[in-house]
Parts: sequence; C-alpha cells; structure tokens
Amino acid sequence: MAHRPARHCRTLPLSFLPSALALAVAQLGAVAPLLVTSGAAQAQAASARSFDIPAGPLEDALNRFGQDAGLVLAFAPETVAGLRSGGLKGSHSVRSGLDALLQGTGVRAVQQPNGVYVFQRQAAASGADVLGAAAAPAPARSLAEIRVQARRDANGTTEGTGSYTNQITSIASKTDQSLREIPQSVSVITRQLMDDKKVVDVEQALALTPGVIVADNSGRYFSRGFQVTSMQMDGGAPLALGAYTYQPQQEMAFYDRVEVMRGASGLLGGVGDPGGIINLVRKKPLARAQVDVSLSAGSWDHRRTELDVTGPLNAERSVRGRAVLAYQDADSYFDYVSIEKPSLYGVLEADLTPDTLLTVGASYGKVKQTGDYGGLPRFSDGRRLGLPGNTAFSNPWSFFHYENQEVFAQLAHRFDNHWQLKLNASHAQTEQNRMWSSLSGPVNPQTLTGPLWRGGVLDSSNTQDIVDLNLSGPFSALGRRHELLLGLDWQRVRSHWQNLSFADSAQVGGNVFDLQPWTPQFGQYNLGLSERYAPWGQEQVGGYGVLRLNPSDRLHVIAGARVSRYEFTQTISNILDTAGTTAPRSAKSFEESSKVTPYGGVIYDLNAQWSAYVSYSSIFKPQALMMSGPLPGTPLDPIKGRSYEAGVKGELMDGKLNATFSVFNVERTGTAVLDTRYTATPSLWGAACCYLPQGKVTSQGFDVEVGGQLAAGWQVAAGYTFNETRDKTESKVFSSITPRHLFKLSTAYTLPGEWSRWRVGGSGRVQSAQFVSGTVTGAGGSSQPYDFTQPGHAVWDLMLQYRIAPNWSLSLNVNNVLDKRYYQTVGTVFSGNMQGLPRNAMVTLRGTF
Repeated sequence: MAHRPARHCRTLPLSFLPSALALAVAQLGAVAPLLVTSGAAQAQAASARSFDIPAGPLEDALNRFGQDAGLVLAFAPETVAGLRSGGLKGSHSVRSGLDALLQGTGVRAVQQPNGVYVFQRQAAASGADVLGAAAAPAPARSLAEIRVQARRDANGTTEGTGSYTNQITSIASKTDQSLREIPQSVSVITRQLMDDKKVVDVEQALALTPGVIVADNSGRYFSRGFQVTSMQMDGGAPLALGAYTYQPQQEMAFYDRVEVMRGASGLLGGVGDPGGIINLVRKKPLARAQVDVSLSAGSWDHRRTELDVTGPLNAERSVRGRAVLAYQDADSYFDYVSIEKPSLYGVLEADLTPDTLLTVGASYGKVKQTGDYGGLPRFSDGRRLGLPGNTAFSNPWSFFHYENQEVFAQLAHRFDNHWQLKLNASHAQTEQNRMWSSLSGPVNPQTLTGPLWRGGVLDSSNTQDIVDLNLSGPFSALGRRHELLLGLDWQRVRSHWQNLSFADSAQVGGNVFDLQPWTPQFGQYNLGLSERYAPWGQEQVGGYGVLRLNPSDRLHVIAGARVSRYEFTQTISNILDTAGTTAPRSAKSFEESSKVTPYGGVIYDLNAQWSAYVSYSSIFKPQALMMSGPLPGTPLDPIKGRSYEAGVKGELMDGKLNATFSVFNVERTGTAVLDTRYTATPSLWGAACCYLPQGKVTSQGFDVEVGGQLAAGWQVAAGYTFNETRDKTESKVFSSITPRHLFKLSTAYTLPGEWSRWRVGGSGRVQSAQFVSGTVTGAGGSSQPYDFTQPGHAVWDLMLQYRIAPNWSLSLNVNNVLDKRYYQTVGTVFSGNMQGLPRNAMVTLRGTF
C-alpha cells in the first residue's frame, strides 16, 4: 500500500522572552533566501544513499525521495499530475536516484545553482523552462501555484498545500501512515481549513471535526457518546483532559493541523473512554524563508494580530527556526464579558547529522477575561426562560485568568536500514485564578424564585510531564516486507484545586427577569463550602508494540498490545481559615498494574484506490473515585469493554481526495451504578459511595466522510454521523447530548479564469435534537422530575476572499449568517445552558512574503 469592558496590564514571563525574542530577531534577519553553496550541493549529490520507495504516484515518490535524501524539491503540481513512478530501491546518488524515479514519466530534474532541483515536462523543454531554468523568452502569462517540497513535507505537513485533507498522519501508530493504512476513522483539520474559517483555538477546530461534539468551553469533547480524555502533541504520549483542572487553551496559530481518531485509543492513549484521541501537530520551521502577517477586526470590537516568521538560520540550512506571535483583544456579545489573549511560540530545528533531527521549542499563552459566563438556568419544569441572547449572570468584579506554558524537545534518527528512533518529551504547566459568580438554580414558574447567587475565589494549577520513546522500521520474513513499532511512554499529572466561597454565597436570591448586580461579602468566606484538592493527579507508565504484516500485496494484518501501570492519588482537605490552613478530610491512593490492552485490524486493498478494513480495540478506564460499600468504601474495578469498527476507505484523484465509510459498535461494562442498600454520599470530584460495577453501555452507528479536492479549485470537508447510545441497565439513552444525526460541512471554491482572484466558501453544522432529564429536590425533600429538548437546528457560515496582489489577500467571514438562536451547550435546569453566538463578522488582511 502506498504511504501516503475593563482592560488590564499585559505581562509575559521574563524567563521566556529572551530566547523567543532572539529567535524572532534571527528570523527577521533571514527573510532573504539563503542558498546552499554549490560545493555542499555537489557533495550531497555525489554521495550514495540507500532508498526503498514503492511504486505509486510520482508526487508521492518525489516527496519520499526528498525526505530520505534531505533535499529541497520544487515543482508545479500539474507537472506531475496523473503520473506514476516505478519506485526506487538500492543504493543511489541523488542524480542517479532521481533519474531512476523519473524514468518513463516524461519529466526531467534540473539542478539549480543553489542546489534546489526543479522539474519540467520534457515535451515543454523547447519553450520557457519552469521555475527560472535557462530558456528562450516566452509571452507573459500568470504562473500556476508553485509548491516547495522540503524535508518536512513527507511527514504530513499541511501548511502551503491549500488542501482540506492530508495524505499522511501519525495519530494511530506514531509512524507516518496514509489514512488507508489506519483501520479506524480519522479526521484532519488542515492549516488551510483553519485559515479559511479563522480558527484561533482548539475548541473551534474540534467544532469543525466530523462526529465530535464540543460540550462546553472547559475542555469537554465527546465522540460516539463518550468523552475524549486524551490529547497528544506531535504524536507523543497524551496529555490528560477531563477533571484534572486542565482546560485546553492552545493557540491554533502555533499548529499545522488537528487530527482526531474516533474510537477506542487505549493502545497509544492509555486509560480512557472509547470516544477517541486528539493529536495537535505543531508548526515546524520551513526550509525557506517566509513571513506571514495578518490583521483582523470584527464584531464586538474584536481585534487580532498574528505574525509568523520562519526560515533557515545558516547558509547550509541545517538550522532552521520559527517564531509566532498572536494577540487578541475583544469585547463580548455577553454582558460583562471581555477577553484578552497574548500568545508566543518559538521552535528551533537542527540537522545534527544528515540522519538526525533535533527539535526544541516553547510556547506561552494567557487568557485574561473579565466577567464569568457559566450559562443560564431554566424553569423547574424544563422550559427555557426566554431571556435576551446576550444575558450572562455575571458581575463586574468577576474575572478568569488562565496561563499556559509548554516546553518540548524531540529527537529523530533514521538508520541506514530505514529504521527510525524517536524521542518526544513535553512539559506543560497551567495556572488558573478566578473570582467567580453565578446565578443558578431552577426558576419556579409561579413565584419566579429559586436561583441563588453563588461565588468565591478559586485558584488551581496543573503540571503534566510526558515522554514517549519508540523504535520503528521494516523487516523481511517469508519473502515479504513487514513493519514493527516498539515503544515506551510515561505520563505524570500533578494538580491542585482550591475554592473559598463567599460568606453569603448561596444565600442571596436573584430575579432572572430583573437582574441586579450582586456585591458579596469580599474577604469573608463560608468555610463549610470551601475545600482544597491537593495533591491530585495520576501517573501512567506503558509499553506498546504494533506489528504490521503484509501477507500479500493486498492483504495487511495489524496486531498490537499495550502493557500499562496506572496510579491515582487524591487528598481532599477542609479549609479552616482565610489564611489557607487546611485539615485533610480524605485521602485516596489507587494503583492498577500490568494491564494488557490488545488491538488488531485487517486491511484489504480492493484496488489501487479503495481498501476495506475491520478493527478491534479494547477499553480500560479506572474509576477509583467510585466506591463500593460499605463506607468508607473501596474503589470499583476499572470499566472494560470492546470497540469494533469496519468500513471502506478511498484515496481518489492521486490522493487529493479521501473518503471513508465506517460502522462501529462499542460495548462497555462495569460502569458504576448506585447501590440502593446504602445512603448515597456523592462528591463533585471526591470519593463517592456507594456503587456496584454493573452498568452496561453501548454505542452504535456509522460515519461517512469526504475531504479534499472534488475538482480543480474546489476543496471540501464533509462528514455525517449517525449514533445511538444506550444505558442497558437503566433502559434509556446514555448520552442525551449526543445527537443521533450530526452533519458538518466546510467548502471553498476558487473561481476560474479571470475571476481567479476570488474565492468563495462556507461551512455548516446540522444536528438533530438533544435532551436532558433529571429531578429537582424541593423543600421537605419533595422531588419534581423535569425534562427538556433542544430541537434539531442548523448553523451556517459564509466566507469571501479576494487576492489583492500576489502576496496580499482580504477575506470576510460571516458566522451564523441566518442568525439562528440555539444553545451551544445544553446544561440542566440549574445552570449551564450556554447560548450560541448570533450573527457576527470578521474582516482579515493577510500578507505572505
């Protein structure tokens, strides 16, 4: 198979600025292209290297050749469109290798004085040569898009491709694979799609991803009815999402693409639900100098600036760098809310040897938000309040500050036998400070009473260290070529969470229809409602292996397993005084050792474009905070289960268009079910008792997805998901916020001929109903059931771009163009119903040099 309103002072950490600014200065000094010396180029061309490039599309073969040889290759896409190469095996110099790859294609390689190879059709050799090769003058004409293929392009980089799909991903195997080589559903949000949609954070990127529901703005994402609790960076060991005070706030200006694999990911993600795993791939330095700047202005005084500078830092191009600066400042559609976000990213890349690549980098981001928006309550019978869309039950004194710092290092070495060693390590640290307020509680339809003002001072921190080391490569057995991956990873999460509730919190009522600001008793706290969680975290150590067997040219068998050890620690303390003195209330420590998580799949190539597959993944999720009786209780056994998937995948139009149809079935057993023999002692994040491990949950459905180029100038990314989840124990829907039907579409079209300066497009999300049910407990212990439904709805966005000059473009994005009223997040009658934004617009001027 071919691989395919109040403003605050801005501060940045002083320890971070010198290196980042030095990198930016160095980059700005490298705007003029640096050329490879002719002597170095000749030496490189003369040296022989071992190649093993399979037959396939010529474009893919050249990409692989450039990666293996460490070359810069340049060609117009139409030069190689529709052509195939017979491949290349054995030891060759650059010149002889290129000649062999191009044999019979009608394309020739011409080396330029700076060492760059350019390509041209031999039939056109008598006219004007391509890319500046010596030739007779030709009539002036507009040039086709030129794409520079450098060392990095063969690992899936989407920047500069203009595509809404990708041919290469590493999310499922930590090695570069085509989408057809992965027996699970994978979606990619490319750099072009993020640029077109003006995506600035990970939440917005996931909102475009087929099959994914963004539940709220605090890092809760769902796929196939289950929460996604793992997020990789550059394919390394996963960061832990969910309850560990970590809210993903990644600035998307730092990233090349977002990859999402739906289904169980226990092989590489460790513990977790079968929703899937997210992989954010950072931008890396380019082999050519480039400066990208954009200025945006939009609704509610929204202003944003981005500066992205990259290129080689020495004449040999063996050291490359990149610096990205983003700054965003905006008011909000919601009352009392405004936001400011400064962000900075720097990365260096060095070729220690022709086969060894070292990458180091760091990023810093800060969110400074005035106001606090936690959504709205409802009437106690479930009806919506009918308040204006900009209503937010906040106060002028409330704020939310979130700071995120990351440092990372990666080392990759390719051996002569095509085996590769990779080391990926990251350190992520977040700090959150918040003075919060909310008016929450069900509203009595007759008296309009019920909601109470709640608030306090909250601070938390989260530190995650992750390391991944793996070795992969091909081997021969029984006359066939196969692949093996072996690896070790480590994840450690340490966090704390502390809240001091104001003395009059939950004691002052508010009228939701005649809202008056609340002024709490600042500096005085209700210690009975205040608590601290620390230390609080988990640690995972795992070893994994994946074997890819190729019994025939068409049949591919994948078998893998993970052996992991898991530890969980949590201490809950009561806060005794305003000085922060604490007294431990409970402490839990839990360990699961030597758990095996198997994985397997079979892929059969129906022809050169289509493959059929089946796969199996196991599920392993500890539930240490759910206790079995009697009190104080002991932790329940982990949730276990199985995930099955089958489907077909296609690579069409020489890989420019990908298509997937898949059906899935998930079965999860051992979920905690309330044990009615004991009095319930629930706790938000603490140990809760008492439960039995008897719950069974299923999720079934299918995905249809198409992404890439439908025709010349027309890009599309579309996906439809049908999903039914069931709680077999309770005989009801398991995930009611997961719609049965979910359709997402993004598209863009460059007009032909004289109108080619114009580009039009848009996106939309269409989903069926979501519903919530529960019980309201009233005075005297009486209870009243409630249920409500958000009907199915559709939200549509439009985009218009105009290329002012070769290096400048102007774009207009209008979101929710039909001004649809809906809830972005469906909560309960108590709170959490977050209204979606109405119609809004953004104008962006962008220049690339």
